[in-house]
Amino acid sequence: MADTIAAISTASGAGAIGILRISGPEALQIAYKHLSFYGDPLLMSSIQPRFAYTCRFIDGEKKLDQVVFLYFAGPNSFTGENLCEIHTHGNPILLREALECLFKSGARPAKQGEFTKRAFLNSKLDLNEAEAIGRIIGARSRFELELAQKNAFGEISRLTSNLRSQLISLKAECEAEIDFSTEDLTYESFEERKNRIRKIAEICNNLLHKSSAAENLLERSRVVLYGEPNTGKSSLMNLILGRDRSIISEIPGTTRDYISEEFLLSGVPIRLIDTAGVRETGDRIEKMGIERSEKEFSQADVRVLVIDVSQAMDWEKFAEENRSKIEGAIVAANKSDIRDPSWDPQFILRKNYSGTMVVEISCKTRTGLDALVQKISEKLQGLESSEDYVLLEERNRFHFTSITRSLENCVALMSDGAPAEIYIKEIDSALEQIGEVNGRVDTEEILGRIFSKFCVGK
Repeated sequence: MADTIAAISTASGAGAIGILRISGPEALQIAYKHLSFYGDPLLMSSIQPRFAYTCRFIDGEKKLDQVVFLYFAGPNSFTGENLCEIHTHGNPILLREALECLFKSGARPAKQGEFTKRAFLNSKLDLNEAEAIGRIIGARSRFELELAQKNAFGEISRLTSNLRSQLISLKAECEAEIDFSTEDLTYESFEERKNRIRKIAEICNNLLHKSSAAENLLERSRVVLYGEPNTGKSSLMNLILGRDRSIISEIPGTTRDYISEEFLLSGVPIRLIDTAGVRETGDRIEKMGIERSEKEFSQADVRVLVIDVSQAMDWEKFAEENRSKIEGAIVAANKSDIRDPSWDPQFILRKNYSGTMVVEISCKTRTGLDALVQKISEKLQGLESSEDYVLLEERNRFHFTSITRSLENCVALMSDGAPAEIYIKEIDSALEQIGEVNGRVDTEEILGRIFSKFCVGK
């Protein structure tokens, strides 16, 4: 990589600080042309790596800004090349003007993800760690961020290195038995070898299962509002969203079908769903809406049962009759500002339903709304414990699926009595695929596809 690239590395829009990044063999020379140091002139040869210099950024005689300049000499930099950072004030017009100066002095515009791509090509990080950086930047929730951090710190890389070591050991054992079959040497039993292969395949299968579960959670979690007509589900949805989304009416059965909206709740991407009121009805259209409500509620990640506590009711009987709906749900006791004397949350809580929470709210006065949102967030966070999940990019899911298939074929061939010269080829195939996981990628097309998802300054 003989050329030098430059880009703005901070997010678009105004901010306190903006960062220009330059990487390549001419990085220091290009940056130096636009730096004016305070006091005595500082020779380029006197600039020390990893020191911060306060100076001016200039375009010929024109002073553009007061900046902080840092130089990282390769290979001890993020990209493995000479790398400079210029910290300016975060005005987008100023940053663009300064970047154009760098282009005029010999740098070229960086492509998407090119800084990270150069770090990978210079062995500063492997492909899993490089992809994790992209995930860290774009993480939409704490759960996704934690999974990306695990990969950035090498969890997938360590696991695949361990699996590779086990497969190499297996291959060596098989080859030794082939090459020295006439020698009086002791090897592990045939069944022991098959079990070792099965265990490696099982590890890969578990990894794929955890990855699929994680991807399902990363897709927007479903929070469903459910209950009888006129309990306040639509009003509650509008309050949580902060705008009118559902039609509100005193006429029962206004919502005939479920209404959904995607948004961030406490930083977690969710799909909030307002369902049709559930009641006995002879209306065919309304009945279809109720059936959909039942289905949405049963499939929800977080279930919110909205009840009207302004009505006189035998709540002990209600709790018993609706046990399946209450258990594990958040019970939003609406209209608490005009609650009937018959209402007592202990009627539900004393049943000791697993995971059930009761929150008294009033959509009219907004009382308890923050507490309800907090309980929903707690439920979502309970779903999203990153310890039990792993994040695999699409290419890695493909490779681990191929590894599993090759190892299962290997066990099948061994069970059918195939000679070692045959089933060892499946181990070779698994080894080839596992090499791809950590980044033994040879084609520019694949690398281009991976790093094109990054922002330009990364």
